[in-house]
Amino acid sequence: MKLSSVIEETERHLQTLFSEQSDFQAKKLIIGEREYRLFYFDTLIDPSSVQDFILKPLLLRPHDPIGDVVAILDYTETEDMEQAVQAIMYGKTVLQRSGECRLYLLGADLKKERSINIPTNERVLRGANEAFIENIDTNLNLMRKLINSTEFVVKTYTLGRLSQTKVAVMYIKSIADSTFVDELDRRLLSIDIDYVEAPGFINELIQDQKFSFFPQQLITERPDRARAYLMEGKVAVATSGSPDAIILPVSFWSFFQSSDDYHIGWILASVFRLLRICCFFITIGLPAAYVSVCAFNPQLLPINFVNTLQSSLKYVTFPPAIEALSMMLLLEILREATIRLASPVGQTIGVVGGIVIGTVVVQSNLVSNTMVIVAALTGLASFIMPSYEMSSAVRLLSYPALLLSSLFGLFGLAFFFMMICVHLCQLSTMGIPYYTPPYVWGAMKDTLFRAPLWSNQGRPADTASRNKTRLRNPRGWKR
Repeated sequence: MKLSSVIEETERHLQTLFSEQSDFQAKKLIIGEREYRLFYFDTLIDPSSVQDFILKPLLLRPHDPIGDVVAILDYTETEDMEQAVQAIMYGKTVLQRSGECRLYLLGADLKKERSINIPTNERVLRGANEAFIENIDTNLNLMRKLINSTEFVVKTYTLGRLSQTKVAVMYIKSIADSTFVDELDRRLLSIDIDYVEAPGFINELIQDQKFSFFPQQLITERPDRARAYLMEGKVAVATSGSPDAIILPVSFWSFFQSSDDYHIGWILASVFRLLRICCFFITIGLPAAYVSVCAFNPQLLPINFVNTLQSSLKYVTFPPAIEALSMMLLLEILREATIRLASPVGQTIGVVGGIVIGTVVVQSNLVSNTMVIVAALTGLASFIMPSYEMSSAVRLLSYPALLLSSLFGLFGLAFFFMMICVHLCQLSTMGIPYYTPPYVWGAMKDTLFRAPLWSNQGRPADTASRNKTRLRNPRGWKR
């Protein structure tokens, strides 16, 4: 719509557009024999900012240009009515002066946000303790404080026809592959949806493989972790209203890396990294291996252990497969209940529920003692992984493994692990292979274990092909 210099026409148009919005206001002012009009939502603006930085300066200098008078940094002039409407909905105050065919968009919106807190899902013993919050501007501020370089690029998008959600893509210009950045740009611009719920919607709408248990993008709430991945040529996507950032592209090994690994020395970090990878196999295969050994291949175990196992199964009502399935379902129910309950109650219910139910099912001969140990070890092994998405995927994969092992024994379990390996090799994230077996020394340095920093001089070749050198002249002080 073409803007008119007559204030009444502008007000009439906006009143018609926002006729059902009870918090829309059009304030009439007479300052220095000229008429002004303020348009705003009173639930979105900060009244004290409007009073101190817009109205008071106008009263003192009514004849000067608006841009020289108001003390607002977020200042824009426009002749486009649609742009003014969008500004009002974002919380800005729109000002028009009589006789001028121009609108002034003044950023005096009310800031309501929680303070920066410690990470709740990615806690560490060493390193930074700041987490993203729901305000994207604050999150960008945290990232810019961590990366003081002109090479740090932030590109913003607006997604969602109705929600108009602000999305920011962050990368290091001299490191990230431009082909990959352009591909991400193409996928984000192709999203045509009414509203965006991040990170879930963006995650599903841009990932390569639609049907896979494995997470193809890493979700983090830690700015320091996001910075570490940006330094490897990866890209971070932050969204307004979400305290998480999406990192992509990532490999299978990224989900076993923790921020602690880079603060505690490479030997300890390597031991813990290997422990997490072992827990990956334990979570998937331990219940299935228990069923296979009990039902098909007890001769594989030492005779003393077989005697103990048989004595614990002697009075149990159900076969091992039903035992394992019931205990795995029980673990999932306890986990889900603990998450949904309030935190002080949830932890208590989880502990008490686990002890009471575990004791009762054993005393009732519904489940053997050994199965309770297997279920507890499986649950603990799944929670050791730093990524919630990978932890959940691995727990779900234990169910088909249990089914195959209950039908075919250890052959079924071995076949399932082979299928997982084949599936991982077929996956890709943004065109980059998801899983690469670490057969050579260079590929193993930050996968199976964490190599010493002085030996890990290069960046990943897949994501940082333009700038492969991370460390120059390591330990040069010795020369």
